[in-house]
Amino acid sequence: MSTFIQILNQLFEMQTKMQQNQQDDKLERNFNRLFKLCEEQGFTMHNPLGEKYAESRTDCDANIVGKLSNTMVVSQVIKPIIYQNNNGEKRIAQKGIVMIESK
Repeated sequence: MSTFIQILNQLFEMQTKMQQNQQDDKLERNFNRLFKLCEEQGFTMHNPLGEKYAESRTDCDANIVGKLSNTMVVSQVIKPIIYQNNNGEKRIAQKGIVMIESK
């Protein structure tokens, strides 16, 4: 696993914990700078929280909470989706790991 993917996973985890404790305002600028540095190396992170989920989605591995329905949404993100940009071509470097539930 790439060092930048590991860094982005750790940054995501720290940011999530800080948001849960409502402390993200103090360090938001610092997180944005670190995300920008990773982006300059070709790595971007996407948090799919709240997005609709369909079985055809290929950028996430999902665990179902409750009963399966036609209107599933991402209710929790364990690991974000990480993309790598190589010569203008964007590819998935890490699938997101998410929890989904009926809307």
